[in-house]
Amino acid sequence: MLDIKFYVLIDAIATHGTVHEAAAAIGVTQPAATHRIREMERRLGVSLFLREGRRLVLTASGERLVAAARDTLPRLRSAEIEAWQLARHGEPPIRLGIGPYDTLSRVVPHLYDQPYGDIDLVSLPMPEMTGALLARRVDMIPMIEVPVQRGLDYRELFEEPLMAVLPPSHPYADRESVPPEVFDRDRHFTYSVAPEAGHEFEHFFQPAGIYPSHMVQVESVSLILDLVAAGKGVSILSRWAVRDAARSGRVVMRPLAGELPRIPWYLAFADEPRVAEVASPLASLMRKLYRQAS
Repeated sequence: MLDIKFYVLIDAIATHGTVHEAAAAIGVTQPAATHRIREMERRLGVSLFLREGRRLVLTASGERLVAAARDTLPRLRSAEIEAWQLARHGEPPIRLGIGPYDTLSRVVPHLYDQPYGDIDLVSLPMPEMTGALLARRVDMIPMIEVPVQRGLDYRELFEEPLMAVLPPSHPYADRESVPPEVFDRDRHFTYSVAPEAGHEFEHFFQPAGIYPSHMVQVESVSLILDLVAAGKGVSILSRWAVRDAARSGRVVMRPLAGELPRIPWYLAFADEPRVAEVASPLASLMRKLYRQAS
């Protein structure tokens, strides 16, 4: 079996594209990295890379090893950190995953108080949220769809409508509702360009025969609100995450035209007593802070 150092290198090459940049990223010399590549291929008896100019392109065998590296290396790093924390504190802190919906300013003043204790906050891209929870890179995470998986539990938070988010100067800022055409004409900031079942693409854009032509992906709702407030475009977001920015006058939120379902939110967490002791009161706190009339 290959040592971990080989997986670290192949992951770095896949990320950076050249031996020179990969070697610099992991702190070895280029000759050492080249020797390591040859040793990997010799041991396995397969070619892992094809050379295209100065860049190395993964073969199918190389892609399989990179996938294994990217699945395994974060777990090993996490285990090392936990081992260090266990030696110092007796048990590692609970890890709260934060996806694109990072507007948690109402929760922040309550963190690190009892009963929450020390909580690590882990930023996650949307495609990694479910996997991070299943792989135990995080212990709990607010999310829309909870995976049906043994070892997971959840608490309901709230059901909130999707809202149009506009700059205060937008022509539709004082309208009763906002039609789909607005999001085709303007720059549309979204945390995910992939259509999600049950959301605005299914219930708002498809019935109108519209697919926004100028979508810009921003994996942070806080940054989306900043961009909308600066007049750079518009967005569609869950009401709970926009409420504070709207009340301060930074943005305007208006209902979307038509009938759209409310979106349920949950706090999903590992079904372990130590995690549940933190997750249950945190879910209650979030319900209290965000489940209220607009």
